[in-house]
Amino acid sequence: MSERVKTGIKGLDELIEGGLPRGYSYLLLGGPGTGKTTFGAQYLYKGATEFAENGMYVTFDEPPYSIISNMQRYGWNLTDEERQGRLGFVDVSPIKREAKAGTFVPAALQQSFLGAAKFNLDDVVSAISEVKRKVDAKRCVIDSISALTLQYKDNFEIRQQVLRLIKVLTEMDLTTIMLAEIPEDRQDMTTFGPEAFLAQGVIVLHMYRVEESNVKALEVRKMRGVKHTDRLCPYRVTAEGIEVYPEETVFRSV
Repeated sequence: MSERVKTGIKGLDELIEGGLPRGYSYLLLGGPGTGKTTFGAQYLYKGATEFAENGMYVTFDEPPYSIISNMQRYGWNLTDEERQGRLGFVDVSPIKREAKAGTFVPAALQQSFLGAAKFNLDDVVSAISEVKRKVDAKRCVIDSISALTLQYKDNFEIRQQVLRLIKVLTEMDLTTIMLAEIPEDRQDMTTFGPEAFLAQGVIVLHMYRVEESNVKALEVRKMRGVKHTDRLCPYRVTAEGIEVYPEETVFRSV
């Protein structure tokens, strides 16, 4: 069995033979409110605090200060992890604000952001490499691959750029989770985009409306080289983060 990376998501690792095979990129799909950003931050925070694996958060959407603020609700002090050199951010988000004194800003991204006319994936790759060296990262989160693909016009170019990014991340030996937005009515793998086929594994976060409540369910849609469960497992976003319940059922038969 290949070396496994513990996700830090309670209940998930037992669904995938103990964790994610090291050094590959995985796609996490979900609609709004399913907890994708929480999942990504939890993967990095638990890696740094419980498994001695530093990480990096590459954000194309929400700026780092917003992510840091929102994760405080779970008791995760990402600022402290950043100060201790266990976590690094690569900020490619279109929303910018003046960095505080002492904040590390990758040189390649000081004047660039997603949507800018001069945006170049080479700059992002350079920044990822710079932050990886700085914090000795073993884990990476891309938030989100959907935002990155909007930068390109046709499917061939999207596939080419996503493949290039995955190749770079693999060469850096980073175990990466790429977040992606998807409406709940798009269940067919062919509608997920090229990233679903290029990734080593695909995990889907579902949310169903049942009477007056939302029911959340996690599905391991694909995991190459891993014997994994193929049924829906309920999960909840608790005060301590995301918890998956492998022994419970999502829908009870009448």
